[in-house]
Parts: sequence; structure tokens; C-alpha cells
Amino acid sequence: MVQLGFGWYGVAQKTSNSKWISYILDQTAVYVVFSGASAAAQHSLLVVTGSRELQWMKWCYKFTRFCFQIGSAIILNYIAVMLMVILSFLSAFNLFRLYSPKRYFQFKSSS
Repeated sequence: MVQLGFGWYGVAQKTSNSKWISYILDQTAVYVVFSGASAAAQHSLLVVTGSRELQWMKWCYKFTRFCFQIGSAIILNYIAVMLMVILSFLSAFNLFRLYSPKRYFQFKSSS
């Protein structure tokens, strides 16, 4: 919701500040979703294989439907991460195309 509000604000203002905020929010969202997906994948691996040292039994022998649902949810979560990475690339492109490639952090001249 915040990103959508900044998008509307950025359309009206056309400032680099709103583009920087959009870029930072996109990057933060991608990292948070990716870390959540990776933690879920690691835990589901523990559920599938079990751990003798931790006395953790294999759950997929008892709860097969649960394992299929978790597996598909993790796959869909990584697909969502890839789509968010693409959106983050678009946000980075919109931000960094404002700057000149010859001068460090200088805006392109309007002429």
C-alpha cells in the first residue's frame, strides 16, 4: 500500500526522491519475502528428512497432504520472489536512468 501511494505521488511530482523511496521499498520487500521463503524451505527440508540428533521425526510419512501443500506453497513463493525481482529491476531502471553515466550521481542535462 505504501508503494502504491508513492507511485501515485511520484507520478504527480516526478522527483528523484520518490523514485529512491520506491527503489528502497522494492528492495526491502524482495529481501523479506526471499528470506521468509528460504526459512520455510529449510524447515520443510527438516520436516521431510527428520533429524535423529534433535529427535525430530519425519512428518511426511504421517501427513502426506501437508507435505504436498507445503512443497507447492514454497514453489509458488519462489515464483513470487522472481516476479518481485523483476519489478525491482524495473524500479532500479526508472531510478538510475535519471543519472548521467559520465558523472557520478549527477542528473542528466535536460538539453
